[in-house]
Amino acid sequence: MHSRSCLKFEELNLQLTTRSRRRDRYVIGIDGGASKTIAILGVADGRVLGRGQGGSSNYQNVGTTRVIYSIRRAVREARQQAAIGRRKAEIAVVALAGVDSPKDERAAKRFVRKTNIARRTFVVHDSIAYLQSAFGNEPGIMVESGTGCVAAGINSTGRYVRVGGWGALFDDHGSGYDIGRRALNAAFRAADGRGPRTKLVPAIKRKFRLKNLEDLVYIIYATGLTVDETASLAHLVSKAAPSDEVSRNILQSAGTTLGELACVVAKRLNMNRNHVKVATVGGVFNAGKYLTRAFKERVKQECPQAEIVKPRIEPAFGAFSLALQKANLKE
Repeated sequence: MHSRSCLKFEELNLQLTTRSRRRDRYVIGIDGGASKTIAILGVADGRVLGRGQGGSSNYQNVGTTRVIYSIRRAVREARQQAAIGRRKAEIAVVALAGVDSPKDERAAKRFVRKTNIARRTFVVHDSIAYLQSAFGNEPGIMVESGTGCVAAGINSTGRYVRVGGWGALFDDHGSGYDIGRRALNAAFRAADGRGPRTKLVPAIKRKFRLKNLEDLVYIIYATGLTVDETASLAHLVSKAAPSDEVSRNILQSAGTTLGELACVVAKRLNMNRNHVKVATVGGVFNAGKYLTRAFKERVKQECPQAEIVKPRIEPAFGAFSLALQKANLKE
């Protein structure tokens, strides 16, 4: 989920006429996240024509076939809204989660080409689109936490640094998945008597319609609990937190960890002693005051002049902005 302070598609869209459609050069920006894929279609002069949505685009979680389908579906919806017929877009910038290494990038370029959504496609890590949506071409730091999490920044010299986001198996601490996993751990510890009592036990039982918490073990290990399903438990933690100390501790720990990501980026870019804007992106930052307060406190420890902000626009418009820049470089 994106920040509520982001401008909506309708607010950014311009009043259009059809008289110049034949001459328009179409460009596409795509934000491909772990939970959903958003496509923005417009023309090279900046006018926005359509918006579409598909499923997950993290190929490490769902595989390349589903990612291709998600991207095509999002673009198809955007094209239908734009009513542009069969005309192909000139340039697409596809910002993807999970593109964490040169090998990932090579793989992503291969399957993105198969989507056939534009004559030329460019693949970037989704943090690039987040930074563009938050700061345009100005310096700043962003921390994203949804199903997974990552932090990145760019300084006044144009140097880019990315921290975290190495996946659910051994990283993504502070993400929705991490919060959900901690909720499961706390619930089973409480059921055993190894940990304090927590409202997460009945909450998890209700969610999965279980009489006994032990029955969840079969679901987890025999039928499988996906990354997205685990991340969805973060909502239970947020809901229980006002009256449940275990839940509050989970959220506070997540906020501190996410703050640490921002601090490391700031240090590596030599921005920690100056005024710096830190943008927060993703649904986890809607989890409530226990997480956001811990996040701000951790950031302020090492970046006392930091200003916590929300992105001006949603990340898909950041990818669209990058596509516009690439299209206009050709002129």
